Amino acid sequence: MFRSVRGPNSALTEFLRSQNIDANSIRLRYAQLQEEAAQELHASREASAEPGSSTEAVAGAAARRLASRRKKKKLDEDRAMHKEMMDQIHETAAKPRPGQMEFCAECSKRFAVSVYTKAAVDGDGLLCHSCGSKYAVEEKKQKKTQMASRKKRKSVAAALLDRQDAAVPKLQDMCIKLIAKYIDDVDALGDIGEFNMEKISRILARNRSLTDSTFNLFLGVNVKRLQFWDCSNLSAASLEQIGAFCPALESLTLVYCGQITDSVIDYYSTNLRNLHSLIVDGAFLVRSECWVRFFKALGTRLTRFSIGNTLRFNRPALESLAENCGSVLEELKLSRIGSLTSDDLTILLRLEKLNSVELSYMESTLTDSFVIELLQSVGPQLLSLNLDDCGTLSDAVLVQGIRPYCGFLQNLSLALGSKFTDDGFSQLFTEWSEINNGLINVNLARCTEFGDAGCKALIDHSGKTLVILNINSDYSLSASAFHHIADSDCEFLSQLDVGFVQAVGDREIELLCQKCPSLQLVEVYGAIRITEVVQLKPGIKLIGRQSDTL
Repeated sequence: MFRSVRGPNSALTEFLRSQNIDANSIRLRYAQLQEEAAQELHASREASAEPGSSTEAVAGAAARRLASRRKKKKLDEDRAMHKEMMDQIHETAAKPRPGQMEFCAECSKRFAVSVYTKAAVDGDGLLCHSCGSKYAVEEKKQKKTQMASRKKRKSVAAALLDRQDAAVPKLQDMCIKLIAKYIDDVDALGDIGEFNMEKISRILARNRSLTDSTFNLFLGVNVKRLQFWDCSNLSAASLEQIGAFCPALESLTLVYCGQITDSVIDYYSTNLRNLHSLIVDGAFLVRSECWVRFFKALGTRLTRFSIGNTLRFNRPALESLAENCGSVLEELKLSRIGSLTSDDLTILLRLEKLNSVELSYMESTLTDSFVIELLQSVGPQLLSLNLDDCGTLSDAVLVQGIRPYCGFLQNLSLALGSKFTDDGFSQLFTEWSEINNGLINVNLARCTEFGDAGCKALIDHSGKTLVILNINSDYSLSASAFHHIADSDCEFLSQLDVGFVQAVGDREIELLCQKCPSLQLVEVYGAIRITEVVQLKPGIKLIGRQSDTL
């Protein structure tokens, strides 16, 4: 009695057999579909060839042609599936199984195939264990080199995003990063200087590592300036300690201070006798009555005040600020204050000593007439003006407000000004040199109507003084505007943001790098025409290029 002996089958073969699918059934189905398609095609041709056919016959022929096309499409799909399945079957059948005897493609030695057997370098044949281990060492070295190269690219990219060089860092910076990494184990920072303290504070803010336990490291009797850029993990009790441990404090910055309360602000007003600058962002628990008490307590000591992201700073608080601090207040920043109306802002007309004003993200509050009146009052001594995201403002602010009254203006930010037109910018900057000697920092990001005429007028007026220029997402600009920047004498231009401006390409970037000797940083996020072949001068950082991938 003879028994049929079958060798081992692949998982794919077993699966197809369990579904009653084999090579013969696939072949028969394929031939049947081809025969049906040929018959349908022949029938449709005969029907279309009959003379004098009626409308019904024509419609029937059209229906048959449509059915024939559908069957042809299904036939193509079946052919593709048949080809794919046959390729898998042949590939599985051709692959040597573990235990099978083969000859080494390199040394011709006979060996038994295992799951660890490697294919030859050219893909023709297999390698024995000794030859395969030799190539395994080379592959391991190659992978190690690739990992080192990837790590280097990551470090370069990280340094570029931080606007730093990827060179060997200074010993001082390495120590600061080490301290920030193990800040929970540090007992005291000692006398490391105000600049280094601020560096550590910024690193902790970036990592959100500033907590109640690490907060005390920055406090001291002789500290005059504190800057905390992420206070989200600090409790009200910890923030109150600033008034107890830093009596000589003159300037305080608290960002994301959502847990600060009325009692903390009251404590500052009584204990910080030298405080003249306060910047708070996100203090949404502090009520208007507390701000009134704070301004009364500080009086003429407060020269700089900035507040943002709160709904509790309203008209009584603003009146108290103008009444008690208005005679000496030099810098005022109000950002995202939803509780103020256009009538409330008229109080600012009393602040005649202002040299820096920010009224940003208050779109429904600002009007052309109020801004013009404010600039008429404080414009002659104004150095910095920020009106970001005030979409209700129009060209009247440019022509009737900024141009005639802001003779000493150096920093101008009008980002997201959707109603400012190219003609308005052109009128502002054309022949403005009779009043203004030139701007240093200009931010016109997402002013979508800012075009070539306005850009050329800006460069003709401020080209010799301009240091920072942001024209991100100004879609109306063409390549000629950037050629004009390159041909002008922009010797001090060091930072340029041209992100999402599709007119900028490799040629424009190379011209700017050649003609602007002080250029150090160019941001090109979303500018898809800038490629890896662009030639940059040494020392220039290009951030956001699409081809710079890890």
